[in-house]
Amino acid sequence: MAKVFVLNAHSRHGLVSIRCLGGRGLDVTAGSSRRFHAGRLSRYVDRFVAYPSPVDAPEAFVRAIEAELQRTDYDMLLPVNEATVETVVRHRDRFEAHTTVPFLPYDRLAVGLDKRRTIEAARAHDVPHPETRFAEEFDIDTVGEELGYPVVVKPTRGSSRNGVSVCHSRADLERTLRETPAQYRPLLVQEFVPFGREVGVYTLYDCSGTLTALTVQKRLRSNPPEGGASTYRETIRDPELVALADEFLTALEWRGLAMVEFRVDADTGEPKLLEINPRLWGSLALSVYAGVDFPYLLYQLAIGNDVDPQLEYAVGVRARCLFTDAQQVLAREDRATALAEFLTPSSKPCCYDIVSKRDPLPTLGQFAYAVSCLFDRERDTETGAVDDPEDSSETPPELSPPLS
Repeated sequence: MAKVFVLNAHSRHGLVSIRCLGGRGLDVTAGSSRRFHAGRLSRYVDRFVAYPSPVDAPEAFVRAIEAELQRTDYDMLLPVNEATVETVVRHRDRFEAHTTVPFLPYDRLAVGLDKRRTIEAARAHDVPHPETRFAEEFDIDTVGEELGYPVVVKPTRGSSRNGVSVCHSRADLERTLRETPAQYRPLLVQEFVPFGREVGVYTLYDCSGTLTALTVQKRLRSNPPEGGASTYRETIRDPELVALADEFLTALEWRGLAMVEFRVDADTGEPKLLEINPRLWGSLALSVYAGVDFPYLLYQLAIGNDVDPQLEYAVGVRARCLFTDAQQVLAREDRATALAEFLTPSSKPCCYDIVSKRDPLPTLGQFAYAVSCLFDRERDTETGAVDDPEDSSETPPELSPPLS
């Protein structure tokens, strides 16, 4: 039987990948550095492997994954979260003797992993993006004139809103540059794009660079509410954004997975590139529910099979993560309105990232995972650790420029 090794089983897109691949009859080994989580309890998991954190103990993580690949014959190794993808790809020579790693080489994948590289690529290919200043371009005396307040300060590495700040004045900016923890450096500064809507173009390219799979999603709600990981989203059609993303990725000679995220400027209507996500995405459940099984298509490409392009998908369907959607209710100032929205059933077909009648036990696992994160947060308060360390990345101090 075909076997796959899915990492980050504690993440919601890790769980969706497990369900997709296991539902197709593949033998799925699930791995995680967390003890309690949703993926471990999925009916589609044949075996579970615990491994060290790729952030806290990268060499131990690599040795553990390498040992598992030596013990068992896998057709594909599938890392899911950013730090795990980066660590696996950096050490792919130690893994590819045993299995397939379905990602670009590190030097090319870094265009998506490193936001500086993303902006540099956007500049080179004339892709609209927020006006940006890197460390060597930055002058606090002129940033207000050049970018206008508010400005966004963000790490060049990492995912979600970890380390991201919106500064409304020079005083805010000075405080942010002074107080941002070292784990989020180096930093860059961008103009703030007035929120019209946020849209992601989700793609898979085959080994010849042909666009093979596609969905487009718009964000309906997120956590934090002002902008973060989506908690509720809907599939839409947007041919212009698809064309823009495809032209950009084709120019980069992209292969494999990529989510290209845009924010549409509320004042001008112009879409501006926010990031390239070179891996599976947190809202993967919606892509699958809309009819495009990205994990299985990726597997087919990884083992060398031809795949017919799947560029059509169901439009107007929705998906949400009940757990994080409940959190955004508590984070909003208009809690009564937020609660009413949360409790109102969708008028359109809707699925859930984790909750499933066909695979119910992961819901219990998610509660256990949430509780364990609370304990870890309490334990790590003084160290500044994030809830899920595998969703962040740390930059070696010698690589941090003096934007502090």
